Amino acid sequence: MWACEPRSARSGLPIPGQKIRINHYKVTWDNLFLFFQTGVAMKKTVAGLTLLGVCFLAQAQPSKWRFFAGVGLSNGGETIMSGTITTIGTTQTLPFEIQAGTGTQYRLGADYRFADRLTLQGSIGRAVSDPMGMNGSLTFTVTPVELLGFVNITESLRIGAGLRKSYADMSGTGVSANWSGIGSYSSSGGSVVEAQYLFATSEAMPGAQKSQFGISGRWVNESFTHNATTFKGNTYEIGLALYY
Repeated sequence: MWACEPRSARSGLPIPGQKIRINHYKVTWDNLFLFFQTGVAMKKTVAGLTLLGVCFLAQAQPSKWRFFAGVGLSNGGETIMSGTITTIGTTQTLPFEIQAGTGTQYRLGADYRFADRLTLQGSIGRAVSDPMGMNGSLTFTVTPVELLGFVNITESLRIGAGLRKSYADMSGTGVSANWSGIGSYSSSGGSVVEAQYLFATSEAMPGAQKSQFGISGRWVNESFTHNATTFKGNTYEIGLALYY
């Protein structure tokens, strides 16, 4: 039993001669047993839910999807524009040439395995050729969209082929801004043949695709048309590929 001295509600001062009794909580063995029993039950519930979650994840279906990224150097295609430029910061004059299929190629996409040795890959890419001079510049940009099917010959070697549609544009600055070749270029439906040799970077769950990295070689057949003039964009490419 505790005793405290009450105070006036208005003044906050103690009221002489008065006491208040406050009964303290009675702790018994029954209360302690109930407390610990409740804690043990909660721990069992949490452990059961955790085990259930682990079992669910363990039985989840392995992913048949992989992220894809590629980069390569391509060469080929007919010449769209050529000339000379004076490089920025120097007085040196150098020849330049913009070809329909030459440049550094970048691609991002994903592939899906729908059979043991068969995968389907979709990607979007980017290639830019941009000679720049002191009094102007040209930029030829190609954005291809591809859909390829691959056959896994071995664990490392696979061969694919498919279709490609590109969107191309030529822009210019300075003295090149009014050139007749400036504008959009329509592309024919193209085709792609590709071979890859890949190395596994990590082990995968049974039934799942592995993360892989390796080299690729490809051939592209397409053409571009601008102002009734057609330029063949046939090109070969050597590059790197990453699947994750």
